[in-house]
Amino acid sequence: MYPRWLIGNGYHTEQTSGITYIGSNMENEKFFLLADDVGKIHRMKITNDTSFSFTSICFSEEVLWYFNDFPKLDFEEITYDKYTGDVYLSIEGNEENYNDFVGIYKIFFINNDPFDSSIVNIEKLNIQPEAEFYKYTQWNIGYEGLAVDSSYLYLGLEGFVNDKEFADSTIILVVDKNNLTIIREISTKEFGIHTIGGLYADNNFNLWGIDRNNRRLFILELNENIKVDDTNSWILKPTIPGYPEINYVGSMESITFDNDGNIYLVDDPWRKFFIPPEDVLGKLDSQTISNFAGYIPVIFRYKLK
Repeated sequence: MYPRWLIGNGYHTEQTSGITYIGSNMENEKFFLLADDVGKIHRMKITNDTSFSFTSICFSEEVLWYFNDFPKLDFEEITYDKYTGDVYLSIEGNEENYNDFVGIYKIFFINNDPFDSSIVNIEKLNIQPEAEFYKYTQWNIGYEGLAVDSSYLYLGLEGFVNDKEFADSTIILVVDKNNLTIIREISTKEFGIHTIGGLYADNNFNLWGIDRNNRRLFILELNENIKVDDTNSWILKPTIPGYPEINYVGSMESITFDNDGNIYLVDDPWRKFFIPPEDVLGKLDSQTISNFAGYIPVIFRYKLK
């Protein structure tokens, strides 16, 4: 039963902001890559629907050297391109020179195999025009949504921030995969989308996403001119694992689909609100309270009917 804690055999992720499905085997065990905003990447295997196991992904000396000057390894979305086998990583920038670090990166596993456990190279995509790419990025504000289809990358800005308050809309940049040129900017204002915590393209011209602050799952149906033809959304009502009757404040940060059409969302523990108030804690078992105290992320699974 979902939601579930992202933990298995004592191993758990931390501040998980990204998830991407990479494939299944003959036993229909499902494999995912997870990215934490503390600079860690994991591979997760789901067996028998609900049993989790994890492998820590290592960085080569070359990659560690590349990251050496980053003030924070603020990994956000991670995305597997099923058309090419490429893996992309969105990183947010921190400190005064944040734009030196914010960006979309391509990461390379040994033999370009995401089932390997070592990343041996990384490169920052030179998306043009730079002025448009960096127009709205800020300290700790970047592209938390990152989706890919056969032709395009879709970059969802987390949101517009003024005096630490998010505005009523954000943008999605559409980037040509071949030449890394921004071909369109989509405003979300008319669709009521305030923030973007994750994006996923299940096929060409279908763009799914999470409006984190409104706790809504949305879809934008695009036409061949990359304009929005139709849209729909669903209210998300996150509950505590093992307690379907108890709601809590979730902070949905990523989205992916598996081969069976299941939708997975990951909750990056928002420390200010993650631990429930005392009246709720009094209804929970000791292990659940311990999981909250350890800020262990939560994974949700849905299937639209």
